[in-house]
Amino acid sequence: MASTLRRVAILLCSLVVAVATSGTAVAGIVDQTRAERAVGYLRSQQQPKGSIVAFSAIGSTADAVLAIVAAGVAPRVLDDAVAYLRRQTKKGNVNTTGLRAKVVLAAEASGRDGTSFGGHDVLGEITETELPNGRYSGATVFDQALSVLAGAAHTGTADPEAAAWLLSAQCPDGGWEFARPWKDGRDNDRCRSIADPASDFFRSDTNTTAYALMAMEPTTPSFAHDPWAYLLSRIDPEFGGWGYTFGFRTTDANSTALVLQAYTAFGQALPAGSLDALRALHHGRCGAFSYSWSGGRRTGPDLGATIGAIPGLLLLPFPFEQGVAGAPPDVPNCR
Repeated sequence: MASTLRRVAILLCSLVVAVATSGTAVAGIVDQTRAERAVGYLRSQQQPKGSIVAFSAIGSTADAVLAIVAAGVAPRVLDDAVAYLRRQTKKGNVNTTGLRAKVVLAAEASGRDGTSFGGHDVLGEITETELPNGRYSGATVFDQALSVLAGAAHTGTADPEAAAWLLSAQCPDGGWEFARPWKDGRDNDRCRSIADPASDFFRSDTNTTAYALMAMEPTTPSFAHDPWAYLLSRIDPEFGGWGYTFGFRTTDANSTALVLQAYTAFGQALPAGSLDALRALHHGRCGAFSYSWSGGRRTGPDLGATIGAIPGLLLLPFPFEQGVAGAPPDVPNCR
């Protein structure tokens, strides 16, 4: 499990940033209350077997566990979600690098052991794929970052070789690309695919960049290119948060939350208005977050956005662990 000192340092850093930005809170609602109401919405969406399904049953439920732990409420919802993940692990359905990493993060955050979960050493199943250069075999850059975070959740520090490979995968624009191919360290064509550069539209993105930064933070990385300049260049000039990548710049809850977590991990001052950009996507009455904006209006309440928004709203970088107690507030159905 993550070291106590590291968890305390993260929480203190988060509190400092939160206090510095609290003057911009909307309608007098503090972010902890927003987060607890968001968990109330998650509770209303939990399936009878414990899953909380947005984009995928296992991945979303693991992310929801992290959101619940971040808010610190709803132990029954948490236990049911963890039980679902344990059953899926026992059945052999947690069978990719990314899913394994997410399950380890969820297990460790909730006080369980990622090396003995559902009858599996899930963390060991990840590290068994690590190659001599620190890369995880078959993993995307995104999954590499998740894997480093999973290891840090258990040991309290980042695997230096895996983090070094991640550092070497930085794109010349300062960001990281989701699935950058790697060929003897020579892929420097704006991080486009070696096999088919014309069809590799996304290049670097804010989500992979944020996860990579949080994963490398314990190693005090020396960046070849400025990642903060990259993130500043991706800010949505209209709504003040972050979208996914170059062609998708409109603020969305998930991207904005992850970037806020990355800034906090490194103790960087948040860009002006960026936390308010996430707050603006919250439906205070029913607790849910909208994913983004369309035609100047928020899109509808979204389960995946709500899951992703909570740790960013509370400025808690991954990995983290803390106690969970007390029921979330009852919230009306979102309409």
